This record gives sequence, C-alpha cells and structure tokens, in this order.
Amino acid sequence: MSAFHTVKSALAKGGQHLGDLIWWTLADARVSRPALESTWSGAMLDPAHLPEPPTAEKAIKNAARMAAQGQTDRLVRLGLENEREIIFAVVRETKHTDGSLTFTQEARVVLDRSNEQAVTDTPGHDIAEAILGRYAELHGTHPADDVRRAMMNVLNSCAAVTLRDHGGVYWIPAPHAGALRKLQVAVEQIGSSRVYLLPVHASADATKTLGEAAASALTEELAALKTEVDAFMASPPERQSTLARRLDAFEELSSKAELYKQVLSVTVADLDQTLASLTATVETLLNAKAAA
Repeated sequence: MSAFHTVKSALAKGGQHLGDLIWWTLADARVSRPALESTWSGAMLDPAHLPEPPTAEKAIKNAARMAAQGQTDRLVRLGLENEREIIFAVVRETKHTDGSLTFTQEARVVLDRSNEQAVTDTPGHDIAEAILGRYAELHGTHPADDVRRAMMNVLNSCAAVTLRDHGGVYWIPAPHAGALRKLQVAVEQIGSSRVYLLPVHASADATKTLGEAAASALTEELAALKTEVDAFMASPPERQSTLARRLDAFEELSSKAELYKQVLSVTVADLDQTLASLTATVETLLNAKAAA
C-alpha cells in the first residue's frame, strides 16, 4: 500500500466527514481551449470558473518572456504595440571597461494581429526562433498556469482554506465534496496531472486544527476587506462596479463564515458587525456616486 493510501486509510477513521484535503501536480498541462471546455463540461463544472480564452497577444508576450529566461547578455524588449502589430526586439547588451553600455539589435519578431501570424526578420536567429516556437505552442492553448487558475476559481467557490502560507494544500468543507471530485475528474484528464484528495473525519485533533486554520483564514480575509474599504473612503474608486463587487465579497465571506460555523463550530469575533459596517460604508459611497 502506498504512503498516500496508508494516510488516507488512517484519516478515514473517526466521526462525520469534515471535508477533504487537496493538493495536486500539473504535468504536461498545456491544453487547447476546445479541449479544456470539453473536459470542464464533461465533469459538469461551472464554465464561469474557466480562465479567459487564450489570445495571440497573450501568446506572443508569454513566448517572448519564456525565450528571454536564462539570457545573460541579450534582452527581449517590447518595441511596438498597436492595433496592427506587436513587435519584440532581441537586443545584445555589451559592457565596456569604462563602465558604459551599448546595445545592438540582433533580430525582431513581429505579430500581425489581423491574421495572428508571427515572423522574424532574421530567420535562424536562436532567440527569435525560440519565440516563434513558443508562440506556435501557446497560440490557442492554455498553459499550466491557466489550468491552475481555473482550479483555484473552483476551490475559492468551495470555501477553501489554505493550510500553508504559500498555498499548495487546501481544506474544503464537506458540503462541497461533490464539486471537489468533479474537479479531480477534470484535471486528471489534462496531460499527466494528478489531484490528491484526502478525506478528513471528525476527531478532536482534526476539528481543532482545521478550526484554527479556518478562523485564521476568515480573520485575514476580513482584515483585507476592511483595509480596502478604508482606502475607498480616502480615495473613492471611479467605477461603481468596483464598489458593487465589494458587496458581493462581503456576502461571500458571510456565507463562508456560516459554513465554517456549521462544520467546525468556528466563529470570528465581531465578523457580522464588521461586515455590516463595511456594507453600510460601501452603500454610502455607491449612493454618493449615483447622486453625482
């Protein structure tokens, strides 16, 4: 039995299902837009959680960034961007003994927006060809970062709690177990990716640990929203939609807090009062915008 299945078997013992731990590895996770949409719909996941469709502009910019990585004396710089074309220049940087620098352009890569074709004026140039190669790979496809972004959209909609400071391992409350398993089905159809789900059942230690993590997550999210609203008071945003989205965020946090309370008996001091105060502040700003 693998270590994962040994731990899974051990954690399955106990009381009611509190939720699941989830982590994953994305391998060969570049996927075309049609394939991603098909996989997503096949798993019955909400298409609203998908990233924006890939564009030629995004592909050429990512290709240029990737081709520039690891270069020590050559730079890839955006030379021009307008409605017709995007041009990147490959520039060699030379350092002289007197401390001065000179720059020599070696090649250009041009994306024609009208037909989404990319060409170089210096065929055979290593970096220019690398940009073209990367563009061909990325054009019309989502990189692994987009797949990860879609996953996080789903997890955030499932009231995920981060169990590590820099992410990577999350706890999802039991009421969202169905959505989590749909996500697992979808992601494991992309390349050689794997999604690991570890059910956690009620025990004194599990409830205490997850409760502390959930309370910390709620407190941090509430503090971030309060800081944002304080900034709005000092300098109101120009768009009403920015304020309206904050009201949605308040409602989402309130729903998440109620869910944690039901599953883990977690409460955050003054959360309801603070959210009510923030809501009143934002509504006042919205009314002022409407009257202006």
